[in-house]
Amino acid sequence: MRSLTTALGAALALVVSVPATAHANVLTLLPQNADGLEQTFSPAYDYDRDGCYATAAIGADGTINPGLRLGGDVNGKCHDYAQLANANTYARAKCNNGWCAVMYASYFEKDQATLGPAAIGHTHDWEHVVVWVAEDRVQYVSVSQHSGYQMAAASAVRFDGTHPKIVYHKDGVSTHCFRFATGGDEPPENATGGWFFPRLVGWDGYPAGYRDKLLSADFGSATLKIDDADFPYALAHSKPAGIPFDPYG
Repeated sequence: MRSLTTALGAALALVVSVPATAHANVLTLLPQNADGLEQTFSPAYDYDRDGCYATAAIGADGTINPGLRLGGDVNGKCHDYAQLANANTYARAKCNNGWCAVMYASYFEKDQATLGPAAIGHTHDWEHVVVWVAEDRVQYVSVSQHSGYQMAAASAVRFDGTHPKIVYHKDGVSTHCFRFATGGDEPPENATGGWFFPRLVGWDGYPAGYRDKLLSADFGSATLKIDDADFPYALAHSKPAGIPFDPYG
């Protein structure tokens, strides 16, 4: 499965060119560094207006994002172009029994459901996409939705090439999560006007010591699922029924 490096150049070309310089309290992103498998199937994202943009969870200087306190608008102080321009996606893959699961983690500085000083929600949000690959093709995609996952066959998912289209949205009166894109999501709402590809950091793509620092950080009630403790469990609970993939193997 990891022979998919031939698609590396094409995947790199899809990364939207945005400034990498942060301002105010926005962390500067890590540079793109991921292998061919991770890049080939990385999601194409959009972000509805009533929520945050994805951004860097760990900055180029090693600073962990402190997140944002609740209050004000549900997208207050977290839906600026600077955040999107400094967004990373963090990937980890596991392959066995003819299948690969590639998990993509996105960080948001808060997840706020209601307005004002008594707002409901929490500082920090992690959301995840799992792409299920067999025979060098996406077969299924799973997206995180609160405490669980929604899974769909590839035939029911919209794609940009090999990249599933995923939208971060506010789930009714609840907090935010991922959903699969529909025809109504064209054109995308985000500030670039196109489907967005945050700079991808693969499992082996961090500066020395940064991965351990990110995985050991305290994000409160939000959980990054690519760490050793959570990764197999998350794969087991997002896995399509009936496939021979072993999340604990």
